[in-house]
Amino acid sequence: MSSVKLGSVRLEGHLTMLASARNWAAVTAAFVMPWTTTGEAIAVGIWVVLALLTIRRDTWSSTLSKPAAAIPALLFLVILAGMLWSPEPFGAGGVTHYLKLLLIPIAMACSTTPRQALRIGYGLLAGCSVILILSWAGILWPSGPWGWFKSPGVPVKDNAVQSTFFALSAFGLAIGAISQWSSGRRRLATAMVALAMLFLLDIFLIFVSKTGLLVAGSLLALFLLHVGGWRRALLLALPVAIAVTAAIWFSASAQIRLGQFLSDMQAVKSSSETISTAARLDFWSKAVSFIKTAPVLGHGTGSIKSLYQSLEATRPSPYGEATSDPHNQFFAIAIQVGLVGGGLLLAMWAAHFAMFVGRGFAGALGQAVVLQNVVGSLFNSHLSTITQGTLYCLAVGIIGAVIANSSDWSNVSAFDASEVSSR
Repeated sequence: MSSVKLGSVRLEGHLTMLASARNWAAVTAAFVMPWTTTGEAIAVGIWVVLALLTIRRDTWSSTLSKPAAAIPALLFLVILAGMLWSPEPFGAGGVTHYLKLLLIPIAMACSTTPRQALRIGYGLLAGCSVILILSWAGILWPSGPWGWFKSPGVPVKDNAVQSTFFALSAFGLAIGAISQWSSGRRRLATAMVALAMLFLLDIFLIFVSKTGLLVAGSLLALFLLHVGGWRRALLLALPVAIAVTAAIWFSASAQIRLGQFLSDMQAVKSSSETISTAARLDFWSKAVSFIKTAPVLGHGTGSIKSLYQSLEATRPSPYGEATSDPHNQFFAIAIQVGLVGGGLLLAMWAAHFAMFVGRGFAGALGQAVVLQNVVGSLFNSHLSTITQGTLYCLAVGIIGAVIANSSDWSNVSAFDASEVSSR
């Protein structure tokens, strides 16, 4: 019996070490996610291996009994099954783009504590802050050594990705600042608000994207709903609106981009070269026709590009070549696996948002993650992209695990280090 107990103790010790390594892998993934895709893939891969090694077998059944974990797994299985009736089962935009959906049940099965979630959140904020510093340096010193930037004010990746991360960072800081202010920590709250404003204003000073504008606006609206009372919301909304208007007014690139939104819409009716908005309208109109011809189960996983290619002779793409992405997440799934898949996507978003309602600060963050993905997916297939899709799946899974495993966490109002460390 003593040898059995000794073996059990050793096994528990090894599992504890692996769980600790797993959590630090999540912190690393969060830190590198805003600025390196390769580092993100490596860190997430390590996290997945460690998670699978540390999740207890009996945890899977309880996790998959929750709609928030079961629906994304089911959606992936439907997309996987869609390869059976696809003319190009391994075509672009297919099953590999949705493998990340399995991160949600894996993350929810992990026994993540509030303190561990705090570290992961700090890791993401630190990674975003690195990009923020570089972005502001490029804005304030445009003639500096920034030739390696992807575009003005955008050091790495693209402005849509950067705007998404900055909007989420601003939201989290702003929500946390309200709690700190109410607790009497005025200096900390002021510093958090100042950093949140730097994140928010940067979105409107760089080359503004429609997605960035809509995501920032929707998260601002969500924030105002959480501040408590219309008077406080109005008091906070006015200075933010003034600051954002001033940022756009003083940013030449932002004004040019806003003007392009209107002129680009008119380009659809002309023979001139079209971009962005006009191209999306073309993609969406074709997507609707594809869905109509196979509404229930779709044309099969990986079939998007071949379908668009079939219309190039009669209805050429504004970009001059067939696309493998209709730039709308619902269409991207419904084309391939029909309204069955599209319905599961909507059900997944609804289940995730419902999981976070009434869950204090953790729930507010979860709602923000879901909202930004839904809004972003109107104009881009965000769930199937590497960075934004991984961000969504990991964030929903990790926050969901914290809420499910820590009943006392659902009522806390902020990621407060002193509170969390004592739990």
